[in-house]
Amino acid sequence: MGGPTDDDRIEALRRFLVGLARGNDANQLVVEIGDLHVRHNTFPGEVFLELSADALHAAGAARDDSVAYRELLSTHLPEVEFRGKEHRRIQYAVLTVFALHGGLEPDLLDEVSYWIEHYWTYALFAAVAIVRACAARSDTPLETFVANLATPHAIDLD
Repeated sequence: MGGPTDDDRIEALRRFLVGLARGNDANQLVVEIGDLHVRHNTFPGEVFLELSADALHAAGAARDDSVAYRELLSTHLPEVEFRGKEHRRIQYAVLTVFALHGGLEPDLLDEVSYWIEHYWTYALFAAVAIVRACAARSDTPLETFVANLATPHAIDLD
């Protein structure tokens, strides 16, 4: 069996965006998307990484628009509690989004090799927090913001 296809990527985006627009929490999204994860692969984590960077761009995030890391998680991802090593993992997922938005291509495989089976969930959690934060910062209802992210991918949220 090969790696993820373009159809798999679109399906991961569709499930994520539809679920977020419906108001599903991050834990529900993990359950709804989990069957798409490919063992020993970062997929669909990189899809969520790229979508998060797109959200930052869509919200017009700039260097002088700082985001407090702890506030990002406590305000926009309250349904998930991180313990122990999980703090470093979610921090890495969030920081890679901002790095990608700034033009830096992270070396995911090198950085997450020892927790590769879990990376995609942290990327999903980061995406939930960042998309919610971007919608709030742009004063756009979440459903509208998500629909705008879906449009370039030809994803129908209905």
